[in-house]
Amino acid sequence: MDSKRKNPNLSTSEVAEPSLSKTKKKQKMDVKGAMNKQNDVALFLAGKVISAIAKNSNFVFSPASINSVLTMTAATTDSETLRSFILSFLRSSSTGELNAVFSEIASVVLVDGSKRGGPKIVAVNGVWIEQSLSCSPESKDLFENFFKATYAQVDFLHKVGF
Repeated sequence: MDSKRKNPNLSTSEVAEPSLSKTKKKQKMDVKGAMNKQNDVALFLAGKVISAIAKNSNFVFSPASINSVLTMTAATTDSETLRSFILSFLRSSSTGELNAVFSEIASVVLVDGSKRGGPKIVAVNGVWIEQSLSCSPESKDLFENFFKATYAQVDFLHKVGF
């Protein structure tokens, strides 16, 4: 990121809870510190994958994609155990903190910088859920409106082919 364009509010910000169907409550958090912790986790994962699988080969790794999947899961799961595991793994204090980091990544890191000579990074999120399972309206709202993910219920049991 260009040092002249640094976001002065990056280190501490007020972040609204992302659900569009509920009253939003704001909380202060250290987004920069949270991003640093998640970057440490991404580097740890990359090191593990490189040392185990991609030692002398080409290697593509997207920490932003892994962060997106884990953040979407933590924000929408009914399992407190799974949510706690993800929060612990990503060294985060809350799903609100994860959502703030996701929002920062989406609005700063993944912004089209090609007009200024920077990169154009494109990311697509998608959520496919087995059609026999239910998804709460709040979760669907988060997937589609906060995470900008395509949401579809599909028949994984009978139509496995692509």
